[in-house]
Amino acid sequence: MSEEVARAVSAGSKTITIAGKQCTVRPLGIRELTEVERDCLSRYKRQYLESFSENLDLLPESTRERMMEQRMEKASRWDIDDLPTKYAYDSSRIKVTDALKVWVQENVGSIEGREDLQIQRMAAVALDQELLNESEYKRLVDGSAPPKFKVPYVNWWITGCFDGMVTFIWVCFKRDGVTRDQVVEELGSSMGMLVEISREIERLSTPSVGNG
Repeated sequence: MSEEVARAVSAGSKTITIAGKQCTVRPLGIRELTEVERDCLSRYKRQYLESFSENLDLLPESTRERMMEQRMEKASRWDIDDLPTKYAYDSSRIKVTDALKVWVQENVGSIEGREDLQIQRMAAVALDQELLNESEYKRLVDGSAPPKFKVPYVNWWITGCFDGMVTFIWVCFKRDGVTRDQVVEELGSSMGMLVEISREIERLSTPSVGNG
């Protein structure tokens, strides 16, 4: 990630530079949000089939091909509404303490120049991805774990999963001439950057889908 990107994002700018291109953080339209959903669905199907195929050796050899074909047929019929719900933590209820800040700095990404709201979001993603477990969180904040609630899979994917955040950001920036690989190359090493930018795009896009 370039120093220029880091300066721009930490300063709260709505325009950042990726691979020498100026990229504007903006709301996504319905067509773009649908594109994000399609990528989410495609990647979930692939992950499902890969997971099943990795365990085919546990089945009798005579049934492996038939079982794989059945799973492929099943996955081919799924649409976005067939994806499972996921638990997500309420970032606004994350308690920011000095101990939590140290943990986020050491395990998620730099918190230099970041406000408590941004640190809350980074900690929530760590909890969502089980990088930070509830017991450790309680120890760090000397209290109880924040509440979690079920959300549609795609909602969790775009703000709590590496692949989802990358896709979300790329769809926002691709009309500026940026590729998905360039988003990964320049932002992928900083979970904090991915969280911050994806959450800002989500905030701007919410009215587009009638939830604002």
